[in-house]
Amino acid sequence: MDGDDSATLLIRERENFDERYAEVEAWNVPESDRYPDGVKYSFQYGEFDGDTIVRYDNFPDHPDAPHHHRHGEDGNVDGVEFDGVAALYRRFKSEVNDHGHDWN
Repeated sequence: MDGDDSATLLIRERENFDERYAEVEAWNVPESDRYPDGVKYSFQYGEFDGDTIVRYDNFPDHPDAPHHHRHGEDGNVDGVEFDGVAALYRRFKSEVNDHGHDWN
């Protein structure tokens, strides 16, 4: 991460689908109160015009949200079970595919 030598990039990927995109980024970070699992991530699927369709992240300063959470197209923020970055990545890709994309 910018300026943080103790963070290690796990995955960074971007796919473009017509008017939409999917962007994935995950880092191993030192365990802390902000990132007790030792990982920081954001998986975003949205419109190029800026509208979010779905986003998973563990940004710790989101008001009234559990640490691991999902932002939906309807504006709701719900907690998610976190079984590791790989499992969440597979879940995210499945949701993107459910929107009619073939992202393998």
